[in-house]
Amino acid sequence: QVAFDGLKTSDVTPLVSGKVARILVNEGDRVAAGQPLMVIASPDSSDNTTNLMRDRSALATKEAVLARDTDLFAHKAISREELEAAQFDVVSAKAAVQDDEAHVKITGSDQGGAFLRSPIAGVVVHRAVATGESVQAGSTVSFTISDASAVWVVGQLYQEDLRRIEVGDGALIRSPVLDAPLSGKVIYIGASIDPDSLTIPVRIAAENPGGMLKKGMYVDTAITPAKAESAVVVPHSALLRDADNLAFVYVQASPGKFARRHVGVGAQVADGHVITSGLTDGEQVLADGAVFIQFADSLER
Repeated sequence: QVAFDGLKTSDVTPLVSGKVARILVNEGDRVAAGQPLMVIASPDSSDNTTNLMRDRSALATKEAVLARDTDLFAHKAISREELEAAQFDVVSAKAAVQDDEAHVKITGSDQGGAFLRSPIAGVVVHRAVATGESVQAGSTVSFTISDASAVWVVGQLYQEDLRRIEVGDGALIRSPVLDAPLSGKVIYIGASIDPDSLTIPVRIAAENPGGMLKKGMYVDTAITPAKAESAVVVPHSALLRDADNLAFVYVQASPGKFARRHVGVGAQVADGHVITSGLTDGEQVLADGAVFIQFADSLER
């Protein structure tokens, strides 16, 4: 199933509390990093602006005092301790102004309003607020921004296939909406098993040119393990089961003669079934017509 790339997706929450004054973007709009998304009418924003104006005024006063004290010290009218105290007051006042400026810049405060800005470039995929609604700083998710040029494909891996897959393995993603398969790469294999499906989640990262793959779509994905693995494989038609539901094949004992042999069965692959025990590479098994031999064999028995 297709999901947003979590490394290129952001749920945007405001940094000040208040009411939504204006919505500046709609779902589907492409936004740049730092672009305003909405304006919040906020007492916190007004406080930030007031604090900045107050502290700038205080800084100007302390700088004037320092200039006077510097001249007095040069004429030996005040002590060094008094000059250093004035210097310290200016340093402290500058720090307060820088702190205020940082608050104003982050929140976009301006005369009682604050801008909520996009932290990343991407597309507005969800808007959760409307004009007039109240929002809380740090908790109200107002927008979801995602870069749709990349997606994650999340699949489920059976336990028996776990040892065959590694992070970094390649993958091909197919969907009716795509003109050609997309290449991807396994970036995560789950650390726990789903108790209901008994599968392990596997995450594949892929580029999404044109944004054709949408969140929630189901796609077909084939993972190609990087490490080679040899196995004995028999055609689907060669694998049979007896009355006890045990798997067996007819192995050629001599030209024109075949004998039953029970085998261990592994994963199903495109060309047949992997045999884990009971056969060696190169042995001949009966494929086409095996089910008729089984029927005749059962009559004789």
